[in-house]
Amino acid sequence: MRSTRLSLAILAVLALVGAAQALAAKPAGEPFFPRAGNEGYDAVHYGVRLTYKPKGGRIEARTTIEAVATAPLKSFSLDFLGPRVSEVKVGSEAAGFSRRPGKLLVTPASPIAKGERFTALVRYGGLPPKVTDPDGSQEGWFRTDDGVIAVGEAQGTAAWIPCDNVPNDKASFEFHVTVPDNLKAVANGRRFRNVNKGAGVQMGWVEPAPMSTYLAVLNIGRGRIVQSRPGGLPTWTLVDPRLQRGSRGPLAVLPEVIRFESRAFGDYPFESAGSLVDFAPSLGYALESQSRPIYAYVPDVTTIVHEAAHQWFGDSVGLQRWPQIWLNEGFATWAQWYYAERHGGRSADAIFKRLSRVPASDEGFWNPPPARLGSPKQLFDPTTYVRGAMALQALRQQIGTRPFLRVLRRWTTEHRYGNATIGQFKALAEEVSGRGLDNLFERWLYRRGKP
Repeated sequence: MRSTRLSLAILAVLALVGAAQALAAKPAGEPFFPRAGNEGYDAVHYGVRLTYKPKGGRIEARTTIEAVATAPLKSFSLDFLGPRVSEVKVGSEAAGFSRRPGKLLVTPASPIAKGERFTALVRYGGLPPKVTDPDGSQEGWFRTDDGVIAVGEAQGTAAWIPCDNVPNDKASFEFHVTVPDNLKAVANGRRFRNVNKGAGVQMGWVEPAPMSTYLAVLNIGRGRIVQSRPGGLPTWTLVDPRLQRGSRGPLAVLPEVIRFESRAFGDYPFESAGSLVDFAPSLGYALESQSRPIYAYVPDVTTIVHEAAHQWFGDSVGLQRWPQIWLNEGFATWAQWYYAERHGGRSADAIFKRLSRVPASDEGFWNPPPARLGSPKQLFDPTTYVRGAMALQALRQQIGTRPFLRVLRRWTTEHRYGNATIGQFKALAEEVSGRGLDNLFERWLYRRGKP
């Protein structure tokens, strides 16, 4: 969720957004980030060992990438925007390497055969950068007054981890992060180890479920890591002490939100849960990092519902390509409406009808269509969220609530831990409902102007 809040209280403000830019032709490969990724291998696992130095926010790190070659490789690339690289190995042998904009080019001592599993190790150190997206928002290695928030949507993970930075190459992750003993370090997944290291401590986190690189998170700062097991689900939470009082109430709702969304969307997909709340007003957004969303402010319940819904829509069921981000944001926004409907708030149908009164002349509200984004500047455009959620409510109205929820549950089950497309979602909705839905999907997702 790359906005401070998209709660019901501010939806009317969205009508003030300016007109969308003209659509552009899609290039080959990853349309919005054509330099990202490498089709020559499939990443399987990332092992990140990192020592954080508070003075200057610098790191000393090494990342091990386990991968399977999908083609014969004399060389390959990793996406990397980070600091100086001192060594690269492939297997046990030193490898040649060089840097290009956004890339680390690696030449193994011996070619890698198609189908061969291999390991690459990269050592690096220095200050990772912030990354500025085409829409002007920032991510990557974002320093706070007591530590760091490292966030990755859409391209920021390459600021601190060399990786295959495209959403459809998922892998498991393991983090070993050493910090001074007055700080805490929390990443994705479950905590499995704390080791004293002189005046510091090494904290270990593992996310065994497949994860897109942009969903990796690291939060270093003051506070106390709180562990609990609501309903038997291991949960870890880190809150900046300055935000603890305001966050206590909203965060207490998370177990009930997970139960509600599990009933609606199928079993919760991961081994662990939790929240990260840090004081970062210049970052200013929430993000659905896998298993443990991060909030750069005191979240409200609506935002917690949105980020929790992403654990199903976006994290477990991931994107094939960035232009189809409606599958993430439209679904999580609709989940906000449905939660409100079932908890004494305005119904999703009432919200839909209210928004439908926005006139067709308001080009900025209705464009671009959610499945026809013209550039990466529009990835987090309000229409992706709001018109996207309206598309789902229109589908619910056409096929009925029970069939609609069956579609959502089958979607999260059949594509669990994988990647999927809008075309596959449409086919599933038609199969479950027994109806042709060409016109609905065309009007709501692809056609400019008010549907």
